[in-house]
Formats: sequence, C-alpha cells, structure tokens
Amino acid sequence: MSPRVVIGFLALCAVTSGCTHSVHQLSVGGLDDIPRGARLQPIQVEADQEAFLAAGDTDFADQALARLSAKCPRGRVVGIEARYSTSLGFLSYTNRMKITGYCLREEAPPAASASAQTASR
Repeated sequence: MSPRVVIGFLALCAVTSGCTHSVHQLSVGGLDDIPRGARLQPIQVEADQEAFLAAGDTDFADQALARLSAKCPRGRVVGIEARYSTSLGFLSYTNRMKITGYCLREEAPPAASASAQTASR
C-alpha cells in the first residue's frame, strides 16, 4: 500500500469516528431566598437522551427536574444549578442534563410552650 492510501484511510477514520463534547448552558438560581443558618441537604440528578440523526422532544429535562423535586418531599429545592451538554458521535449524539440543588426542609411551626398553655387556663 502506498503512504497516500494509508494516510487517507487514517484521516477518514479520524473524521468519521471522532467525537466532541460541548457544554451549552450552565445556569444557577434560587440562592437569594435561603434563610440564614438554614440546614441544606445537597441533592443531584442526571438524565440522558440518546439520539440518532435527530431528536424530537426534551422530556428528559422535565423528568430530571421532577426527580430532583421528588428527592425533597417535605421541603423545597433551592440553589439549583442546571448543566446542559451534548456529546457528539458519528451520526448520533447524547444530550445530558445534570441538575444539582439543595433541599431546604420546611420547619414545622414551633409548638406553643407548656407555660403559655398553663397561663391561659
């Protein structure tokens, strides 16, 4: 085989089998309404969408957000960071969504003290 054929074949292999990765968006929000001294529990979910040539919906992102909320059943999710990225392959790609946040537990109202109840009698 001639060196030209070998170099051409290697170039063709590199072009058709290569892959790339791209972060499209990174957003953070919900940090202003965290009370001072609040106890936060970190939570995280990830979701993928495999696609060949084209994809029609973004339900995977909605499902990821629903799973994140489900991890904080007795509170609310604050400090959400959403990272949306894509990994490209040959004729296919994978959309990835990684969402992290903090579960802020809703505190029950303090029970009336025994002395206040006794004084009212």
